[in-house]
Amino acid sequence: MKALVTTFLLLLVAVGAQADDTLATPEEVGLAELTGYLGLRPQDISFRNDYTDPDSFRLAIVADLMQKPWGMIDYLDGLKNAHVPRQPEILAGILFSDLERLSFPARTRPYRADASEIQARYNLYFSDFNLNQTMTRAATYLDVIFPRSTEMMLARLSPEERAFLLREFKELVTSSVEEEFMSPQELDSLEKAEEAYVDRFVTFGTKIDPDPVVAAGVDCLRELLLEVKNLRSLLQSGEITAQEIMEGAAYLPEDADTESYLGRQAGWKVGGPGNDYYSGEYEFILDFGGDDIYDLSHGEGNRHGTIVIDLSGNDIYRAKTDFAVASGCLTTGILIDLEGNDRYDGKSFSLGSGYFGFGLLYDASGDDRYDSDTHSQGAGSFGLGLLIDEGGRDMYNAALYSQGFGFVQGIGIIYESSGADSYYAGGKYKDILRYEDHYLSLSQGFGYGLRPSMSGGVGAIIDLTGNDTYYADIFAQAASYWWSVGMIYDSTGNDNYQCFQYGQGAATHMTLGLLVDDFGNDVYFGKGLMQGCGHDYSAGILLDRHGNDTYTAYDLSQAAGSANGIGILIDNQGEDRYLIRKAGNSQGYGNPRRDFGSIGLFIDLGGVDQYQGNGRDNHFWRTDSRWGGGMDIELVPPEDTTGEGQ
Repeated sequence: MKALVTTFLLLLVAVGAQADDTLATPEEVGLAELTGYLGLRPQDISFRNDYTDPDSFRLAIVADLMQKPWGMIDYLDGLKNAHVPRQPEILAGILFSDLERLSFPARTRPYRADASEIQARYNLYFSDFNLNQTMTRAATYLDVIFPRSTEMMLARLSPEERAFLLREFKELVTSSVEEEFMSPQELDSLEKAEEAYVDRFVTFGTKIDPDPVVAAGVDCLRELLLEVKNLRSLLQSGEITAQEIMEGAAYLPEDADTESYLGRQAGWKVGGPGNDYYSGEYEFILDFGGDDIYDLSHGEGNRHGTIVIDLSGNDIYRAKTDFAVASGCLTTGILIDLEGNDRYDGKSFSLGSGYFGFGLLYDASGDDRYDSDTHSQGAGSFGLGLLIDEGGRDMYNAALYSQGFGFVQGIGIIYESSGADSYYAGGKYKDILRYEDHYLSLSQGFGYGLRPSMSGGVGAIIDLTGNDTYYADIFAQAASYWWSVGMIYDSTGNDNYQCFQYGQGAATHMTLGLLVDDFGNDVYFGKGLMQGCGHDYSAGILLDRHGNDTYTAYDLSQAAGSANGIGILIDNQGEDRYLIRKAGNSQGYGNPRRDFGSIGLFIDLGGVDQYQGNGRDNHFWRTDSRWGGGMDIELVPPEDTTGEGQ
């Protein structure tokens, strides 16, 4: 064994001696060794873009990663490093750049307003310069830039096609509990109707350009945060108080036209430091503090941008309709909450939902709870949906298409900076075609396209610290379907991943899934198509770098490739346990279907490990498949497994 260790250490140096003098990672060394043992090369982990005719909705980043699935690790690492605390606009801007379409590399900027379009519209009501500056900036976007940018996005669509987006197309990312009780004939009729919606949309969908709307939202976020930062600094320094700002307002006679005064126009509200209650439909709210309650709605016939800024307090945000609370539907919706233990109760298309638009929910601190239904909590369809939470022990509960969900031409991300967090997705809409007692999740770092005509987007959860729990049922936890990418990155903590099927680094039908967990003693449990599984020209990867971990699954899991798919499981360090119920198609299995077969690579690079299945500590093995096998070696000495030294 000492000779074997020496060989691998030499290999580590040899592989790492590259032009930039950087060493290869342990997982790269392990991949090179096992592929060589099986008669493969690392570059064989690839898919050609011509397996299907590229559709006009395909994102360039998805097409690029399909050709080099291993590049997902660097891409996800880049997303992890992209966020700067208190500057959510940086991550939003980077994600906007990733919305580039493969067929349309030229990007469209938002509408540019000139001074004459806003300054002559309003008189000043408040006397504070910084407050007026903030509201003037917001009014420019809400009254001019957002609606004009939306018009740019939809300029080539007819009125009927525009209505289609809010009626028929919406049905493709929603569900109904009544479907559970439908007859087979009714379900078949519903499926045919949705197929007809897709066929109809394909005839005009390429004329939609969401770039102006998303770019306008990112620009607005960047400019507003500068104004809010200046205002907040003055309040924190004591140069002025919220009470003084509220009292420094103009006296208006009872018959005054409030519509002409900035901050008093319909749909606008400025709240003081006390406990305030907001009910109805708003375009703009700025609240200086207090434990506030927001009962917000959004009318179907009046799609408009929204900006809500709350500086402090333990607040409650409740959506009374869909498309309310941090929702960008055909426009931009921004919610910024800077302090407090808050609760967010959304319906569908909420809590960081970008539906043909840009939706951002940014919570800077506190122990928070997020509850919603469908297309929420960082969900993007033809746009960008982003939920950033920078502190506290938080709870996320959603039903479907949520928690880092990327649909067609969309990106959806949850970025969670710290705290022991809980993610739950599912429990409402049953997987009626396959099971009587399981539910669809399609969430938690899930990318989804519509086979065969519309490629999907990018969905991800990035969680940096804390002992986190992830619970889902079917299709979740770094999974994807049809030319899309689903990812989870969890940096530190003893984490618990529970999912029934299609999860934990799973990809089906020409798509990609990646789960990376850096530090902690983690638990992974699922039934099948789990823990590094790729089916049908897809690659699913699970990479756990440190900790004493436990992996449990039934079948077609733990490095399983099916129907020309690629499944990879790599554990770099720790004393691990691998339990499998059906060893015949797991732990390094690639079935031989379709001429050249599939690839399954199981790699453990350190620790005294226990196996139930094909594997064995300190051994290489092949499975009864053409390109399937595994290895358990001691590559590098044990390191800090807590992540505290990082």
